[in-house]
Amino acid sequence: MEGAFSRRGFLGTAGAAAAGLSAGSTGTAGTAAAAGARRELPEGRSVRPGDPRYRTLGQGFNQRWRSSPAYIRLVADEADAVCELNRALDHGLRPTVRGGGHCYEGFVDNDGGVILDLGMMRGVAAATDKLGRPTYCVEGGATNWDVYTTLFRAYAVTLPAGSCYSVGAGGHICGGGFGLLSRRHGLTVDHLVQVDVVTVRGGTAVVTSAHRDDGEGSPEADLFWAHTGGGGGNFGVVLRYHFAVGVPEPPPRVWLSSVAWPWGELVERPGDFETLVRNFGAFMAEHSGPQEPTYQGLFAILKLTHRSNGNVVLVSQWDGDDPAPLDAFLAAVERGMVTRSVVQTHSAGGLFLPYPEKRRQLPWFQATMTLNPSGDNQRGKYKSAYHREPFSRAQIATFWDWLVRDVEGVDLTKTLVQIDSYGCRINTRGPAETAVPQRDSIMKLQYQTYWTDEAQDADHLAYLGGLYRDVYRETGGVPEVDTATDGAYVNYPDVDLGTAGQPDPAYQRLYYKGNYPRLQRTKAYWDGAEVFHHAQSITLPGA
Repeated sequence: MEGAFSRRGFLGTAGAAAAGLSAGSTGTAGTAAAAGARRELPEGRSVRPGDPRYRTLGQGFNQRWRSSPAYIRLVADEADAVCELNRALDHGLRPTVRGGGHCYEGFVDNDGGVILDLGMMRGVAAATDKLGRPTYCVEGGATNWDVYTTLFRAYAVTLPAGSCYSVGAGGHICGGGFGLLSRRHGLTVDHLVQVDVVTVRGGTAVVTSAHRDDGEGSPEADLFWAHTGGGGGNFGVVLRYHFAVGVPEPPPRVWLSSVAWPWGELVERPGDFETLVRNFGAFMAEHSGPQEPTYQGLFAILKLTHRSNGNVVLVSQWDGDDPAPLDAFLAAVERGMVTRSVVQTHSAGGLFLPYPEKRRQLPWFQATMTLNPSGDNQRGKYKSAYHREPFSRAQIATFWDWLVRDVEGVDLTKTLVQIDSYGCRINTRGPAETAVPQRDSIMKLQYQTYWTDEAQDADHLAYLGGLYRDVYRETGGVPEVDTATDGAYVNYPDVDLGTAGQPDPAYQRLYYKGNYPRLQRTKAYWDGAEVFHHAQSITLPGA
């Protein structure tokens, strides 16, 4: 509940680190400045009603969400983050944190509270952790593009993070971080060694540096672990992520492929649609194991668009120099179809390749620039699912039924089921090693719909919700865990999976599975007053 907390009544604790980007914070309470210290920065860093920036900065990427906070603070550095969080606590204002602004639901929106915007903390540099070991340090407001450009140009390395260039590291990484290099190199959090967080245990904001090598069972070890998949907005303000110097070197060159099957032909041959989806799932089942010998370097996205879009599209990246395995994959997906693929050169729900041939080899860096599906600022709704097995015939039939269905007066050209390849090195970790428990899936699905007219909100929400429930009707309308499916992705939040305060909301098991009790215990220790909360935040034990 907003305004339900205050620093009064807590045991005050001293200390808040004011270290710069290249210095590793040291210890739970920090070292450099008193946590309660106040310092005034230029007023321009606080954006209040009437400021020409206020309406813009009160809204994130998804145009469905807009809020009216008391003010927005453009956080400049660590000391500023500590100061502003203490100020919010003193005035009983709820704080929310924004990195890149891509939250799929309105979890950052904050009427009457304070939005702590980290967009000015975008540093990416060589650093050291609190143990003095060399790391690559990424500040919480850095975007994926900040990370890729700096790490590649300065250090010839990268992270296996997402493809959307403008997504902020602050929320992306602590949800797990997943991208086109993940089948070969695992999730982003698999390379994380330290996280520096402004926490409020004891009622006063301090900087806590939690390390992978903190003693097992210690509160700091739990806090680090919670940031390896526990989601954003739950435990504090993430200032910095530190990654081991053994992060991946990107491949020098990759092959990109973009092919499509025209809906005009598929509607005449429904069996071809079934064959296509069945073949894709079967290939991923065969080639996504932890020790996959050939296809760890393949990342593929099958975009099952609505019929009105024109084409069903398959976009692939292959990191080998020899394109023969890529060609074999494309042939396997198309095997048994009468409808033949064509070159796809226009957008089909975001990511596409504007090339006149079915495949082209590019330097990895240029390919990463090309594969950017952030798209336009518009209204959107999203759902997700992990799949451990190929699709059943009933699920494929449901995809078909909904994707050929028209809704009078509703533009569904930007509505799709996106099926991402998954597995391989992701699945070398156990479900409790990180807070991401889904470690034996072969595909990750993202259900998406986009529109611009606010009057169509209800129609798009109803369509996507109906499609999703129908696909998973055999497991209660959701991708139940430990079945052929394995829950949903916390970084694709969906309030239809329940909200905090409801009895037994589904999101707690679908996002976190058996890891949820440990996340709750971590929450109780580091944020027992629930200063940080949103519609699907980690709740306290017994709540």
